[in-house]
Amino acid sequence: MLNRLIREPFLHFMALGGLIFAAYFWLEQEQDSDHRIVVDQQDLDHLVNLWKLQWKRDPGPGDVQALIDRYVRREVFYREALRMNLDHNDEIIKKRLAQKMEAVAIDLSALMHPVTEEQLREYFHRREDLFKLPQAYAFRQVLLLPEEKTEEQMQDLLTALRQGEEIPSARRQKLSIPNQWPLTATQELDNAFGGDFAQGLNKLPTGKWGGPIRSGYGWHLVLIERKQEPAMPDFEQVQDFVAQQYEYASGIKAQDRVYQELLAKYQVQVTAEDIPGAINVSFAEE
Repeated sequence: MLNRLIREPFLHFMALGGLIFAAYFWLEQEQDSDHRIVVDQQDLDHLVNLWKLQWKRDPGPGDVQALIDRYVRREVFYREALRMNLDHNDEIIKKRLAQKMEAVAIDLSALMHPVTEEQLREYFHRREDLFKLPQAYAFRQVLLLPEEKTEEQMQDLLTALRQGEEIPSARRQKLSIPNQWPLTATQELDNAFGGDFAQGLNKLPTGKWGGPIRSGYGWHLVLIERKQEPAMPDFEQVQDFVAQQYEYASGIKAQDRVYQELLAKYQVQVTAEDIPGAINVSFAEE
């Protein structure tokens, strides 16, 4: 009886139909899932928080609707792009994903090896070149353009300033350059004035009008109010900055360490024959 049922064509037809129906149902479910976009509370909170960071206020109802519309629009185009394999060999996508992997390496390193104050202090003293306060000046200045500078005019103005007279109104904010400068590093001064302006300041006394010294704008009479020599600050004053620099340096090392570990999993072959220059393109022994 059982053998007869097994050989029954109608039973074969029903079984095959059931398999086809099950496969069709499974595919439909998969397609429904692929074509379903869900904006849950976590997604919405993330969108709203990004909005607040950018606009410094809570979004209104219209703003929230626009956020959701943009999210859905991006998701639709993203999924369709993947279906069309548009991500294949796309340099922008490769670069972005590589950057995300580098960020993952940094985050993992920070989680697994949290920095201690002792490490920061050691890094602070080891990298004095990075944290030493540069030479800097706080000063007042008066600008004379090249066509205005005569020996007589320069000397008369210098004498008046040394006698305590105020900077003449015609000399205030000349070429929109401030007359009063707070404590500013020499590198910034050379960038602002051009030439060797900061080097000229170093030759002037403190607390007395002097000059002239040359800049990219013309000639300056200068009163140096304060001079700061290069010096190491107290660790407590710059601890946050030290932590930032340490985190950056540690992140670069973590990226390189993870890269070397991942690279060991691959066999890299450079098959190009026309390689300009005598460069080393070996990654690993074959």
